[in-house]
Amino acid sequence: MASSRRGPEELMARVRAERTAGSGREVGADRDVRMLGLALVVGFVALVVLRIVVGDDLRARVDEQACAVTGCTGTGMAVTGWALVALPAVWAAVTVGLWSRLSAVARVAALLVAFALALLGWVHVPGKRSSLAFLLAGPGAGAMATGIRWAGIGVAVAVVAATVAAVRSAAPRAAGRPAPSVGVIVAVVLLGSVTVAVARAEPTPVTVATAMPERTFRAAGDTLTRTGGRDLRGCAGVLADDDLLAGCVRTVRVSYTTDDSDAVVHLAAVLFPGERQARDRRGVLRRGTGQRGVPGEAVALSSTTGSWVLLTSVAHADGRPIAEPDRGHLLWAAKQVAYRFIGRQVGLLVAPSPADGIGPRTP
Repeated sequence: MASSRRGPEELMARVRAERTAGSGREVGADRDVRMLGLALVVGFVALVVLRIVVGDDLRARVDEQACAVTGCTGTGMAVTGWALVALPAVWAAVTVGLWSRLSAVARVAALLVAFALALLGWVHVPGKRSSLAFLLAGPGAGAMATGIRWAGIGVAVAVVAATVAAVRSAAPRAAGRPAPSVGVIVAVVLLGSVTVAVARAEPTPVTVATAMPERTFRAAGDTLTRTGGRDLRGCAGVLADDDLLAGCVRTVRVSYTTDDSDAVVHLAAVLFPGERQARDRRGVLRRGTGQRGVPGEAVALSSTTGSWVLLTSVAHADGRPIAEPDRGHLLWAAKQVAYRFIGRQVGLLVAPSPADGIGPRTP
C-alpha cells in the first residue's frame, strides 16, 4: 500500500520539477532577449553620439589606412568599401543567431566587435542631405563609393533571399528535395555583390598605365613623347634622403621629351594616404630639391596636388648646361607634363597657358 501511494506522489513531484525547469528556461530566455534589446538600444545611442563627435576624423583615418594598405588601387578600394557595409551586417546576423549559445564573455566580445564594425560602416553612409561624393575624398574615393553602393544592394537582396529561404524551409517539402541553405544563399548573394563592385569600379589613376597612359600627347601646340615610365610601391630612391618622403604609398615616375627633342622632363609623382600628409611632406622639401638619378644639370620643382607631391626635374636632352634664357621653355615642357598628370587625377585635361616667362621657345 505504501509503495502504491508513493507512485503517484513521485510522478507529481517529477511533473512539478519539469515545470519549474521549463519555467526557469523561459525566464532565462526572456532575460537574454531583454539583455540583447538593452544592448542594442545603448549601442545605437552611442553610435549616434560617436558619429557626431568623431565621425569625420574616423572616416578620414580609415580611408587613409585603406589607401596605404591597398595602394589606392581601384580593386582594393572597392573591396574596402564593400567590406565596410557588408561585414557589420554579416556579423550582426551571426551574433543574433548564436546569442543564446554564447557565454557571457563571448556575448560582450561579440557586441564590442559589432559596435566597432557598425561605427566604421555608419560613418561611410551618407545622410539625406549628403552624398558619397561629399563624404569621400582621395584617389580611391570613386572605387570605394562603388563598393559601398553594391554592398548596400547585396545586403538588401541577401535579407530578402534569406527571408524567402527561411519561409520555404519551414514549409513541408516533397521527399528528396532538400530545403535551401540560408547561409549558402546569403554567401552567394554577397560574393556576387563584391564581384560586381570590383568589375564596375573605375581604375584609379595611380599607375603609369592609368595616370599617363598615352605614349604621345599634344598640349598647347606641342607634342610630347614618353621615353620612360615606372611604378614603385613606396618611394625608395626617388630622393637622396628617403626620410623626406616618409609615409608615402606609391610613386609614378615618367619621362617625356618635347617634339624638338631639346628638353626632357622627369616627373616623380609620390602618393600619400591623404592631403594632410602630402602637404606636410611638401613643406619639408627645400626649394629646388632634385630627384635622384636625373643626369646632367636640371631645374627642379616641387608642388602638391591633392594627395600627391609632384617632383619635376627638366633638363636639356643632351645634358648641356642650362643657360638663363633656356629656363623659360624648359619649364614650359615641365608644366605641360605636370598639367597632364593633374588632369588625369581630376578628370579634366586642360592645357597650360604661358605666364611669368614660362612658355614656348618660339611663341
